[in-house]
Amino acid sequence: MLCHSASAFIEVEDAAGRTADQVADQAIANAEVSAPGIEIERENLTVAGKSAIALDGLPGVGPTRWIGFVHGGRLYELIFGWDEASEDFPRMKTLHDTIVSSFAFLPLSAPPPASGAAGTRAGGSAAVVFIEDGNVVVWEEATGQGQTIVDSGDVIRVELSDDAQLVAFVRSSFFAAGGYDRNEQSSLWVAGRDGSNPRELVPAQQLRQQVAAAEADSTNFPRLEWIPNTHRLLYSGNTYEAHGYGEGAHTALKGVFLIDAETLEGFELASLDTSFHFVPSPDGRLVALVDTTGLLVFDAESGRERLEFPAAPVAGNTGWFAGAGVWTQDSRAFVIHAVVEPANVISRYELWRVPVDGSPEEKLISFPAGTASVVFAPDGSQAAVLGAATAVGPSARFLMPLPEELGPVAVPRDTFDFSHLTWSPAGSAYILEELFFDEQGGMHGRRNLFPLCPNAAQDVEVCGPPIHLGEQTEWLEWVDGSRFLFVTYQPRRLYLGSLDGSVTPIAEAPQSFDAEAATCRDDSEFVADVTIPDGTSFAPDTFFQKTWRIRNSGDCTWDASYRLAFLSGDRMSGPRSAPLGQTVQPGEDVALSVLLLAPAEAGTYRGQWTLFAPDGTPFGTKPYVQIQVP
Repeated sequence: MLCHSASAFIEVEDAAGRTADQVADQAIANAEVSAPGIEIERENLTVAGKSAIALDGLPGVGPTRWIGFVHGGRLYELIFGWDEASEDFPRMKTLHDTIVSSFAFLPLSAPPPASGAAGTRAGGSAAVVFIEDGNVVVWEEATGQGQTIVDSGDVIRVELSDDAQLVAFVRSSFFAAGGYDRNEQSSLWVAGRDGSNPRELVPAQQLRQQVAAAEADSTNFPRLEWIPNTHRLLYSGNTYEAHGYGEGAHTALKGVFLIDAETLEGFELASLDTSFHFVPSPDGRLVALVDTTGLLVFDAESGRERLEFPAAPVAGNTGWFAGAGVWTQDSRAFVIHAVVEPANVISRYELWRVPVDGSPEEKLISFPAGTASVVFAPDGSQAAVLGAATAVGPSARFLMPLPEELGPVAVPRDTFDFSHLTWSPAGSAYILEELFFDEQGGMHGRRNLFPLCPNAAQDVEVCGPPIHLGEQTEWLEWVDGSRFLFVTYQPRRLYLGSLDGSVTPIAEAPQSFDAEAATCRDDSEFVADVTIPDGTSFAPDTFFQKTWRIRNSGDCTWDASYRLAFLSGDRMSGPRSAPLGQTVQPGEDVALSVLLLAPAEAGTYRGQWTLFAPDGTPFGTKPYVQIQVP
């Protein structure tokens, strides 16, 4: 999304045997379909000694220049802001000319194996846990085999810790009360991924006490989630009548509780008379609780309240918070979604950035939309909202730019429940084709996943061939930047899919499932500043290259699926995200660089970057650059 004057983005992907000319031809063809009569200018040029194609005028949010070229079997795409009518065009052209003339390739590592094959991520592969006939089964991508680790026959839900070492599972049982002998109650358990050391964390009777269940009330864990980088779980309980309407989607949540799977110690974050949506921070240290009336932030270690942010000052007397939000990846702020002017069809909404250190909140954008759901790009550059002219008319997801200073956000992998537009952890957007019914009631569609154009303004702007899923898809959840789990309708099946089109069957009729991308540990250490000492002075609009030396201190091998990405502070026209471009073994050092532009205004500027794993998780050291503009 090119919402700032002097901006440039780079994307690298498998060229799949295509030349730059073929990619450009397809881009023009797609543009002419989505915008008949569009005029696109084409130019041949050279970048780093490679033949390249430049296209001006592709459809999108703002005027852009796209440059594509192929090297070592990979397609490189450079995207620049390119508004010749803008007063900032000289800066745009300077940035363009500098990057094109100085672009250089890093040494190429061997391309990664196909995403559907074992060992996609060096040092580990996907582990998928699911329920089969009430038993817990763990399927390992490395072997293509599943192993039953819990055979109790009564499991109804599973969750896999982010290090893929522990499996949390909910067991359901029946009891007689109130003249009915099949009232339901649940208990929370955990075991190692190999089935070792199974133990009960929250007995059924304890949950009943926590939610103040009446004698004949049924109980369950409707919300359950691992806190990142820990072996602690968050959960909410509920009560319902098993012989009445049952446990529906609108059954009220009761309280928020935390339990440590190692020590079995826990505490209450919110009492049973509250109904909060909880969101743990990416670093695992904080927990945000959101309801319509406000936002609370708690310390995950002590349970102490850190912040209270009421809805009324933002949403007014008639508005409210939408009950959801996302953390920034640096865990320093929470982005809350406020309904400020409610209406029957199209309401007005606002996104607010709320720092957890008590600094003043900041309104990011205001927009009209048809629903309260917002889907964020992982790099924080844009968000998708639903727009419609009438309550029953056509609708589309509109992609809107977000302010530069927001930085990357921690996007849930399971946004698919309220939007068929989704961003992969690697940052590319996709849309699942619509489901429709014929006159006989037969279902059609939902068999293909389409990539959106890099500068798309709506979800109808697709570029490139679709990814064929084969069967009608009900649900999709990302495993990492190139792989995803998906469940089909009828018959209900669970598959591991890949952006390269490969599909691996895993299970029939899974009741619940979860996955993690790797079984190795990512970490990094700062070694040295190679260039630009802190406080270096630069004249306004001066280009400079900052280089850090970073050590791989984990036990995963870094490959082309790892990225160096902007985290927070001042980006200084640097890349939001760039592929690592080489293989780095555990214990090895690597020099990582970003090309930056000193701002036009005088001041002190500081920007922070970090490494991201294939599943979109930041890890390790957070190197920064700090300069002065006199």
